[in-house]
Amino acid sequence: MKLRVILVEKPNNAYWNIALEEAIPRCVSLKLSPPTLRFYRNANAVIIGVFQFAEKEVDLDFARKNKIQVVRRFTGGGAVYHDMGNLNYAVSLPKEFKVPTDMVEYYRFFIDPIVNVLRKLGVENANIGKLNDINIGNRKIGGTAASRRWNVSFFHGTLLVNTNIDILANVLKVPGIKLKDKGVKTIKERVINLSEVIPDVKIDELMEEIAEEYSKHLGLDFEWKEISEVELRVADMLYELKYSKDEWNLKRAPMHYYDELIQEKLKRVVR
Repeated sequence: MKLRVILVEKPNNAYWNIALEEAIPRCVSLKLSPPTLRFYRNANAVIIGVFQFAEKEVDLDFARKNKIQVVRRFTGGGAVYHDMGNLNYAVSLPKEFKVPTDMVEYYRFFIDPIVNVLRKLGVENANIGKLNDINIGNRKIGGTAASRRWNVSFFHGTLLVNTNIDILANVLKVPGIKLKDKGVKTIKERVINLSEVIPDVKIDELMEEIAEEYSKHLGLDFEWKEISEVELRVADMLYELKYSKDEWNLKRAPMHYYDELIQEKLKRVVR
């Protein structure tokens, strides 16, 4: 068994990108896909957590005026802004992998390789923040989210490499009390780009380092591969049924409604 590493992205279609985020662990669950580390980018999007209300997390007027796509993912956690200065990654592991069940240890299991990469690159004060944040010192460089569904351990996150912090600060609604809890007054004080610490950082090299570190962490050799046809079909199905719909992305429609639709169609799609 090897760790498959893929770079699959449609930067101008964040809805499809997030549909593929769900398609891969579903295919891993059905033994149609191997353990997978995926990289991708979105050009201009806000990705909100499955339980969040879009209007409370996002300045929707600003998003519309600036053509920022708002997409609801299938995992929990908070809202994040994506542009081409972000590097997004996702790990899908079948049930054979012994991943900690305690939530704190679960996040640590998946975040440790990212922190190790940052330290390897010379960022000595890289650390894990409260539960699922990745920090440089006390400033946030990345958020993460996770899921245990379909007998798959799934984890994904984002790293701010050279993101437009001005747009991030304008499109996300972060309560003052949350910022105060972090000891800052503005979002700009809270977050940091990796390029501020490593000016010549390259995303291609960062991907290679992350792949190598996860490979070592999981005890698997890794190889760069292509996405499969069945995964693309499942992603297209999820996009059509769910991720292209305002009812899902903006209105927080009941999850069980989509689960029933997906289960019914999934059997036909993977034949």
